[in-house]
Amino acid sequence: MTLGRTGERDLACENTPEAADERRRLSTLDLVGLAAGGVVGSGWLLAAGPAFWGLGADAIWGWVAGGALMLLIAAVMVELGIAVPKTGGLIFLPLQAAGPLVATVVAAGLWIVYAANPASEAAAMVRGLAYKYPWLLENGDRLAKAGELGGSVARPYDLSNSGLLCAVAFLALIMAVNLLPQRRLIRLNLVVTVVKVLIPVLIVVCLWRYALDTAHSCVPKDVWYLSGQEGTKAALQARAGHPKAQDFLYMVLGGSIIYAYIGFQAPLDFAGNVKRRGRGEAARLRWAVYGTLVGAFVLYTALQWIFGGLCGELTGNMLASPYAQFATALSGMWLVWLIRLNAVLSPMGSGIVFTHALTREVAALSRAHLTHRGLQTARRASFRFRGAEIDAFWMILLVNFTIGLVMLLLVKGSWEDLVALNSVPALVVYAMPGVVLVALKPPGFPGARRVLHLVLSSTAFVAIAVVIHEAGWGKVWRGMAAVAVGSALLLCLPLLARLDLPFLGRLLRRYDARDHVSRIARPDDPAVRPVLLFLTHLAVLVLCTGLRDALDEHFRDVGLVTLPVAALSAAVLFPLLVRACRRYMAAVPPTLPGPRREPEPGAAVTAGT
Repeated sequence: MTLGRTGERDLACENTPEAADERRRLSTLDLVGLAAGGVVGSGWLLAAGPAFWGLGADAIWGWVAGGALMLLIAAVMVELGIAVPKTGGLIFLPLQAAGPLVATVVAAGLWIVYAANPASEAAAMVRGLAYKYPWLLENGDRLAKAGELGGSVARPYDLSNSGLLCAVAFLALIMAVNLLPQRRLIRLNLVVTVVKVLIPVLIVVCLWRYALDTAHSCVPKDVWYLSGQEGTKAALQARAGHPKAQDFLYMVLGGSIIYAYIGFQAPLDFAGNVKRRGRGEAARLRWAVYGTLVGAFVLYTALQWIFGGLCGELTGNMLASPYAQFATALSGMWLVWLIRLNAVLSPMGSGIVFTHALTREVAALSRAHLTHRGLQTARRASFRFRGAEIDAFWMILLVNFTIGLVMLLLVKGSWEDLVALNSVPALVVYAMPGVVLVALKPPGFPGARRVLHLVLSSTAFVAIAVVIHEAGWGKVWRGMAAVAVGSALLLCLPLLARLDLPFLGRLLRRYDARDHVSRIARPDDPAVRPVLLFLTHLAVLVLCTGLRDALDEHFRDVGLVTLPVAALSAAVLFPLLVRACRRYMAAVPPTLPGPRREPEPGAAVTAGT
């Protein structure tokens, strides 16, 4: 199998169209802005309390476990982005390696993740204002004195009707910002990212010396009202800080720790638009992704340590940010106002990054005819403003706004429910790049590098299966159901449009996408085996998680059986998936951009420019 190559380019002449294209490409700073802008959202603001209640002093290890998992997944995705640099590659590459059926399942998961994120960030922005306007939340008055109640507040962060309207306005603002020209949007995002990262750094710098004094600390049962669980005060205090070994990974995902790391892949969504001169594309991608994850890990663990050291200053008010309460008690109002500003700015910045990345991924989906082809045509992708042509994919933004609006209304703006719709589908999407990387066997990499690809990819595939299993039935069934519904819509809408049914046929008459679902009825089709194996993998995870939930009350150690089954199933299915993908590519050779040669050590990369 030979991959299609884009060819080497001569960038020596500054006046060539290629030199102009190079100036439009993303620099290392731009990529870091995308990665950090996607990662640093609402997770750090809202996850420390539940993590401390559940894990106590071990909460820091929860962030370590989440960071290690994300670094493992990132290593696989970065290697794939370097080997096959393609904008929109999270959908395009599974399409080329495994066929349209697998690509549709991955696309459904990715669309849900990227559309749910702006909705969750809009809900988080409303929560950031609730300290001043408690009527934005359904239970605002009770949350203001949560520490004095006899039990937790059921669905504490459901938005009121006014809060929902405010969240919709914030969601519309996020979409509107993405109508800016790409270069201006990237620069704006960089400025927002610098501000929203600097503020939590200031929190650590200004409060660390107070955290050293144990007089300001507390024990996990003191923050029972931040648990995110339902129950009486006594019951939640009894469970606080005593996690079982099998519950640790549940707290990592269920406590929104994984959610706080999601977003690092934003530079990989634009892997085909990275500057090539100087340090090269590969080094820029590595710096952006690895640097962001390591920086986020250091920042998140420091913030968790600050929380554990100062939680004795909490007032029992769930409307105010814990860090704002610490600053009020110990530092100064200037830091309080910065934290309150960041409670709105930080989620908005993350939502902007995810929305911008989604337009490119959906455009790739549309170009492959896996969804309506008209979403990325020139008439629906660009518009003229003050004489300039702006490529903003406005139709995709409108569709994504509608999806986000539906999600907000279905869960009444609950940030926790939106996170559940985000985390599990994200892990489903993250599982496939490793299969693609090993199946492609990209040229230009030595044998040792390919062995590394195999080890990283298979380990990440099994690790993702273990984390999904430990996420808990409530989150798994919601996330998997969302992926199933999204996949069914993408697969069945072309078939329904072709059938021209009464009423529905009139609505779908202009829907222009290829019908791939009918291929499932042809077992000899090379695209069928990969999707059946991938769906089997997901079904085993759902079954194991469901059995654990159903039998746990009667058999407390049932997880010790279902967990190895989930891990073993993933270990067995991974090579089968790789083999099925190679069989597909043997029948349908892929056309892919090849890796560009990285500069030799000591070579004058910019010579002659």
